Amino acid sequence: MFNFRKNLLNKSLLIGCSLLTLSAAAQTSVWQVKKGEDTVYIGGTLHILPSSQMPLPAEFEFAYQQSDTVILEAKMPDPTDAQAQMNMIQTLSYKNDETLSEKLTPQVKKQLEAKLAQFGTSLNELNSFRPFMVSVVLMSMELQKQSLIGEGVDAYFAKRASADNKPQQYLEDIAFQLRLFKEMGENNENKFIQSNLDQLNDYSTLFNSMMKAWRSGDTELLNELVVLPLLKDDPDTFKKLLKDRNYNWLPKVEAMFGNEQQELVLVGAAHLVGEHNLLSLLTEQGYTITQLDIAGQQ
Repeated sequence: MFNFRKNLLNKSLLIGCSLLTLSAAAQTSVWQVKKGEDTVYIGGTLHILPSSQMPLPAEFEFAYQQSDTVILEAKMPDPTDAQAQMNMIQTLSYKNDETLSEKLTPQVKKQLEAKLAQFGTSLNELNSFRPFMVSVVLMSMELQKQSLIGEGVDAYFAKRASADNKPQQYLEDIAFQLRLFKEMGENNENKFIQSNLDQLNDYSTLFNSMMKAWRSGDTELLNELVVLPLLKDDPDTFKKLLKDRNYNWLPKVEAMFGNEQQELVLVGAAHLVGEHNLLSLLTEQGYTITQLDIAGQQ
């Protein structure tokens, strides 16, 4: 059971908070943010990316090669770190014999049990997990079923940077992310699980649409597919997951200017789409933002 849960947790942290990335003019998903002669690259990422989507758009490689430091959302614990894995399990699990099923209506519980049975598992195996963790398990299993699971852009560049001895820094720590995940769906478990079950009805189509939008850089479609539904159906999660974090990250990105280093910032691209997105916040502060154009750099 521990290994089962540990593997699910690893997937959840790779998925993180967003499954999007973006571009402005249907060409690329990397942006140049300039202040004077200083440049910071910001790339929107998919936290899950099937191997069929490799190699990445050339702009990612260009920005990586130009940068001295890679900035990620958070440092993922080593899968071999048993203590870290146990801490994640404890944080994303109920305590005092609480269970998820007791917080669901009979109808939603029945739907959840039926969906899990399709994947060859049961609610008993997940009943101690909080809503976010269960939602990630459902999504991971669906993507696995459709052969769409794979290492994300963030994980890919974390490995590249480690192999190249390129420094890595982080916008927040894993403890913060776990607290955030713990709160998602809290006191609203029934609606949260129901919403996730509804989304799974045609999730492979949605995910493929998001990947195509990532490749083509269709920001309006990405906003329409994910950010706007979240804002409409769960404004509290939108605030905690996207808006508040974008405002928290803004001064950290601004602090990257005025030094002798050049940074590549990689964030889930829901942070770069729609209301209160990170790029628009930087624009409001007077930074010049343009879509990275490889042809224009050569």
